[in-house]
Amino acid sequence: MALKIYHEFIRAAPAAEAMEFLFAELRDVMFCIKDRQGRYLCANKAFLLRVGLDKMKDLVGKNTREVFPHSLAINFEEQDLEVFRQGTSISNRLDVATNPDRSLGWYISDKVPVRGLKREIIAVASTTRDLRMKVDVDTEMALIVNFVNLMRERFAEPIRISTLAEEAGIPLRKLERRMRSIMSISPRQLLTRIRVEAAAERLRNSQDSLSEITYRFGFCDQPTFCRQFKNLTGMTASEYRRSFQS
Repeated sequence: MALKIYHEFIRAAPAAEAMEFLFAELRDVMFCIKDRQGRYLCANKAFLLRVGLDKMKDLVGKNTREVFPHSLAINFEEQDLEVFRQGTSISNRLDVATNPDRSLGWYISDKVPVRGLKREIIAVASTTRDLRMKVDVDTEMALIVNFVNLMRERFAEPIRISTLAEEAGIPLRKLERRMRSIMSISPRQLLTRIRVEAAAERLRNSQDSLSEITYRFGFCDQPTFCRQFKNLTGMTASEYRRSFQS
């Protein structure tokens, strides 16, 4: 059954086989692909090690809740649904996952949609990088996660990074230093990215004007929104909207 599921997927998305080959032997990056039913289709050795399995056939066909603790599985499922629903990638998401010794640690995740021969989204591929820090001993990392969560909740408000850092309980300079070392972006850059992602979703799924979107998602003015949107997506907001309408 497991081999049948895998081969059916490869026939539907041949390019995924090359993706699987590239990540097969990496030890510090977990890689997996799941279908729309949430079933694992393939994974690399690092992923199998993290979830305590020996062979691929022991994983293929299982869902997230059969592999990870329930509280973690729900979060991963929500991210997968976001990719399927919006058709866009998730980048540099800070997550908690299982270490080889079954303790919990901090990880950075990226997820991208996998398209079939007819360009329909049939699966989601993800990579997860180990930050090598345990949840229960790295209280500073917990504060950073708290900061990121606050930002995701309040990104549309006219917020100050310093205010969020204070509410999260971490000094601003330390926050900036750790985020650059972990995520390769500053808190301000993360805020801009979150706002642009929200604006892109609105451009795809509404007829709101650029002015309405500008102020709905916390940009100071429309020229700033348009400039930051193009910097991150490579397209103007109008071009982006037209590409989905067509």
